[in-house]
Amino acid sequence: MARAQKPGILYGMHAKLCKDEANVVVDSSGEIWHKRLGHMSEKGMHMLVDQKLLPEVKGVHLEKRVDCLAGKQNRTRFHSRPPIRREAALELVHTDVCYVDAPSHRGGQYFVTFVDDYSWKLWAFVLKSKDQVLSFFKEFEARAERKLSQKLKGVRTDNGGEYRG
Repeated sequence: MARAQKPGILYGMHAKLCKDEANVVVDSSGEIWHKRLGHMSEKGMHMLVDQKLLPEVKGVHLEKRVDCLAGKQNRTRFHSRPPIRREAALELVHTDVCYVDAPSHRGGQYFVTFVDDYSWKLWAFVLKSKDQVLSFFKEFEARAERKLSQKLKGVRTDNGGEYRG
């Protein structure tokens, strides 16, 4: 147990050395040294034992642990590329249907969104059931083409099945 003061953002502690007591646990197991050495591999620990750098460790056998294996995995960087945006409105429209736990005042449990890839303009419609998606898509297509004086060229979905059948 210790007391410390916090004059700023750090705690400052003045420790006193007690000659008669020690707070040290002597453990020479390979498992403890594995942790002390930053979860070193079993092969690396064998090399240290052979070089007599860990004289108190006799045999090293480490259990395979998920956290050690995950920590040693290489992480590859994603190559950053500028996002490819379409050059005109309605060249590509992203669409998705989402479920809502609480129904709307008029009983809508779903909503469908349409996002233009060029302008990022968003259209959203509330649906009572998923089978209304196609009729709302046709309504969106007619409205958007009329308003933007362009033809819809491509649609991208998550293949959730809303537009099949």
